[in-house]
Amino acid sequence: MQFTDLKFERAHGLAQAKVQFGKYQLSVIKEDLRDWYEVAIFDDDMFVQLPGIHPNYFDDWSDDVIPGLDQDQVQAIMIKLELIQGIQQNELEEVND
Repeated sequence: MQFTDLKFERAHGLAQAKVQFGKYQLSVIKEDLRDWYEVAIFDDDMFVQLPGIHPNYFDDWSDDVIPGLDQDQVQAIMIKLELIQGIQQNELEEVND
């Protein structure tokens, strides 16, 4: 999936796209007055942080929302989520074999 495949819906001065990657849902938001995007990742409607995606994952405190991203950075997160989805699917198939 490419960034250009995201389907943004507009409401209340922002545009939001949601896309599912296996068990994770990526939410991408762009406010009208900002030149950048922010993303959050959910698992069963709960915020989750993932190593390699959240910049301060190993710190004592890290924000669930990642702000200040351009399209290429959002695309990189999407690629990482696709890889995670593929790894989880392979692990599930190995368990069922």
